[in-house]
Order: sequence, then structure tokens, then C-alpha cells
Amino acid sequence: MGGEHGFAKARDWDDLTRQASQPSLLILSDQPWLLSGAASVADLAVALGFRILDQVPIGAAADRLTRVVDVDTVLVRCTGAEPGLDLLLARLDTMAGNQGMNLVVAVDFDRLDYVHAIVDDDHAVILCQPRYEDVVAALAGSAGRSPVRERLHDIGRGENVDPRLDKLSDELGRLSRTIEALVQNRGPSQIMPSGLEEGAGLSLHSPRRSYSAPPAGESARAGGVTAQQVRAVLRLRRLREQVLPADIFADPAWDILLDLMAARLENARVSVSSLCIAAAVPPTTALRWIRQLTERELLERQADPDDGRRIFIALSDKGVAAVTRWFEESYSHMLIAAGHPASGKGGGKASFQG
Repeated sequence: MGGEHGFAKARDWDDLTRQASQPSLLILSDQPWLLSGAASVADLAVALGFRILDQVPIGAAADRLTRVVDVDTVLVRCTGAEPGLDLLLARLDTMAGNQGMNLVVAVDFDRLDYVHAIVDDDHAVILCQPRYEDVVAALAGSAGRSPVRERLHDIGRGENVDPRLDKLSDELGRLSRTIEALVQNRGPSQIMPSGLEEGAGLSLHSPRRSYSAPPAGESARAGGVTAQQVRAVLRLRRLREQVLPADIFADPAWDILLDLMAARLENARVSVSSLCIAAAVPPTTALRWIRQLTERELLERQADPDDGRRIFIALSDKGVAAVTRWFEESYSHMLIAAGHPASGKGGGKASFQG
């Protein structure tokens, strides 16, 4: 008996040690969050190696946070209309900045601008009406940024754990790496098999965002380029989808840059939700690209001077220069493509005036 009791205590201790090595997750949602089929977000998180601290409704979140000593990731599912949501998100965003906590917020499209104006820390990710693979990628990225990442694969090694959990975890890991490869415009073969050896996490983090007031008195031209010409190129890109399947043109970066260039020339401001529509891809995919382009200093966030709760997205000076250069240097090529002889040799610059 004594030996059996000692073995049970040792096993209990091993279980506690394993749980302590797993990244913790707090889920804040008013309704059970089901993904494709009957799988829940909680089941997915467990399969990815998380330890679920609790699942509480939005209204009880503030009280629950006062009793949290430490948490690696907080996952919020909201419509954007919940009472007190602005204060809750501001508090979570501050916690992410001060404590290095990962924050994932999923919101409906019609309240995306509202949430985007509040949540802006480096450790925060916004999902908009996310698909299954969006949630997988976001949670896998959060787990990858956890300091206990090297122990994530210890989950499911207990005697009474269903071995199918290990298989599901491996499949989800491969899926998340493939998704990230596509987001980064790389082939899956370019991703490390596990990503653990070098300690490099998935790059789903939000960039450090600087705020600036919208530029005053923008010129209707940038280096001779007009809004009409930019819109024409956008229409040509949409024309492709009438000839070929739209899903083979998965990169929305150029659409985002062109739409913002046209808006700048038109002295128009662009909200993040409008930009997601212009990108012609699912909102969460567009948000990832907006983050990446901001990280590369091609985009910037601009505060609305009339409404502190609203943020606009605009081309940075670097972005304007890049798009303008493309128009200048592609002018003769476009003339040739249209069946007109190009002036000069090669792809030299040409004026778009007139």
C-alpha cells in the first residue's frame, strides 16, 4: 500500500510539474466559442499545449483579472458592443505592454475600427470574424512566444491521456507553420520543422505603432501620379479575378498600398475596416498584412483629431516614395502592354502629368 501511495504521489507531482510548464490561457467570452465541427477553442488550445486557467463571460472579466497572479495569454471573443468592453480592452492592452502577456482579440467586422483603436500593443493580435486556421495560427504564435516553449511537447504524455491528442497537436502544428509560411510569402519547406531549435516564434505579433496626425494640405499628385491612375491599376487587378480564380492571387499587399496611395491623393482617410475590404481577402488576413507593412514602415497609424476612439491607416513617406517610383518606372512598360510605342529606352521614368 505504501508503495502504491508513493507512486500515486509521484505521479501527481509529475502532473503538477507538467501543468506548470505549460503556457496558461484565460478565455473571455460570453458564449461558448465553437470552431469548425464541434471543436471548441478550449479544446484547440489544450491540443496546442495550453493550460486553461478559466473561461468567463466578458462582464465577469474585470473581477477575474484581479485574481490572476500570472497568465501567458488572454483570448477575448467579443462582438464589440459589450458594456465596459473599452475599459477591459484598455486594461488588457496595458497588461500586455507591462507584463509581456499575449493578447488575442476576436471581434465582429462592424466593430473592428472600435477595437483597433484601443488594442495596439506589440503583444496583441486582432482577429476579425476568424476562420479556424486564423485561430490556430494566433494561438500557436502565442504559445511560441511563451518562455516555456521548449516544454510544450510534454503535453499528453501521461498514462491516461488519449494518444489522439498528440496526433491532433502535431497536425495543428504543421497547419500553423503552413499558414505562417503563406503569410510570410514563403514555402512551407522554408520553415524549420518545429521552430524550436533556434527559439524563433511565429511572426504574428503586432508592430510597434506610432501615432501621427493626418498630413494637412496633401497635394492631389505625388511625383506626377494621380488618383485616377492608381484607381485604374486597382481595377485592372480586379479584372484578373474575372479571368482567373481569385484565390490564386492571395497576396493583398499591393492592393493595400494602391488603395492607400489613391486615398492620399484624394485627401481621404481610410479606416482599418475599409482597408480590409479593399484588400479583397478575409479580414484577419488583411490585418496580418497591415501589421507586416507597418513593421516595414510602409504604413502608419494616424489618430483622428476629432475622435480619439478612431484610428486611420495611411501610407508612410517611405510607402509613398515606393509606390510613386513604381508608377514612374513602369510607365513605358504599360504603354507597350497597351500597344503603344514607349518613348525612350527601357523602363525609364516618365511624367504622368496631363
